[in-house]
Amino acid sequence: MLLVDEVERGIRFYCEVLGGKVSTVYPEEPPHEWASLQLGGVEFMLWEKGAARKEYPGLVISENPVSFIAYIYVDDPDALYERIKGRVRVLMAPVDQFYGVREFTVRDPFGFVLTFAQEKGD
Repeated sequence: MLLVDEVERGIRFYCEVLGGKVSTVYPEEPPHEWASLQLGGVEFMLWEKGAARKEYPGLVISENPVSFIAYIYVDDPDALYERIKGRVRVLMAPVDQFYGVREFTVRDPFGFVLTFAQEKGD
């Protein structure tokens, strides 16, 4: 679950840019406080920071994204990269890694780092 400033902005990025599908939103009408999205076999949940603070009083939420990299396996990283490269901030173009994967890395609109990978030989 990613804590974001605006769920609609996240839905636009994860669906329109990356090709995800909305599973559920709450409330049903915008502005949404929470959304569940499917990106291939991965579920992403987006939760608006203010709503999270209401649910968990005293929750400390950094204004910067947490330092982690979401690592997502996809069927064809090169095709995905070609489709989205002009619409995202690319941190690493597709490369074959010594550990047996081909991967690339981007940053989402909120600053979260996403790596898309495929095992070589797939």
